[in-house]
Amino acid sequence: MYRRVFLVVLGAVEALLLARLVARILAARPDSPAFMLLYNLTAPLVAPLAWLDLHQPRFGAVLELSTLVVVAGLAILAGIAGGIQRRRT
Repeated sequence: MYRRVFLVVLGAVEALLLARLVARILAARPDSPAFMLLYNLTAPLVAPLAWLDLHQPRFGAVLELSTLVVVAGLAILAGIAGGIQRRRT
């Protein structure tokens, strides 16, 4: 039961991060309330890897490497957790 909840929460966080990644690639305006909320919700998740984006432009279309690394890491974590859950059931 708790593993499923963990996987659902992990999937929701990954969806938010993917939305952030797409919004940054498509140069979504950060002063828009919806994108401001999205960026504020996901900022603590990518903050530890912010040094990867030091040379990125502040505005405009940006491929945030920090977000990409966090998304890949969470996908690997979800795969491991899902594999453990399948083996136990």
